[in-house]
Amino acid sequence: MVHDRVSGVFVPVYYVLCTSRDESAYWNMVHFITQGTDQQIQPAEVACDFESALQNAIQTRFPNAIVVGCLFHMKQAVSRAIMRFGIPELERTIAMTEGVLDILTVIDPAQVKTGTRWVNSEIRQRCAVAGTYYSEAKWQGCGGYFAWVWLEQYDVQVWNVFGLRNELIAGTNNPLERFNRELNSRIPTHQSITTV
Repeated sequence: MVHDRVSGVFVPVYYVLCTSRDESAYWNMVHFITQGTDQQIQPAEVACDFESALQNAIQTRFPNAIVVGCLFHMKQAVSRAIMRFGIPELERTIAMTEGVLDILTVIDPAQVKTGTRWVNSEIRQRCAVAGTYYSEAKWQGCGGYFAWVWLEQYDVQVWNVFGLRNELIAGTNNPLERFNRELNSRIPTHQSITTV
């Protein structure tokens, strides 16, 4: 999808079906799109899911583009991880409250490691105010997950929107997700290619 700045509308330009999700498949996809536009496409920003192979292919082809991961999907992944670590519902709700865990996405990237300590302290403090037990060992495990996935596997710049224009921040891949939902609702599942 491409955002038309004049009309303010997201326009689907290409719809690509992939048989794999490896870097070479994504590189080929980006290459063919570039070729199909006579190499006229030079995006300033690209919003996409958190797939390292996709992000690497985009950065390789468009080294000057800012790649921003979908913040909704990041928050969803962190919430699922919190559940996997067996952290009780109330603690998860506290962590996912606006201004707690999500604060890491808007602070200066140089402060994110310090920010994770603040988030941990804030969750502990809010648990005390709520009169609920703080599951320290479980949060330590979850903190290890966060450090490994969101500080090592993905560059902080991909999910931290500090200093970016508001229109880019709002422009996560939600328009594409909506387009996919609408397209999928019109095509019955498990159809053979001859009936579609």
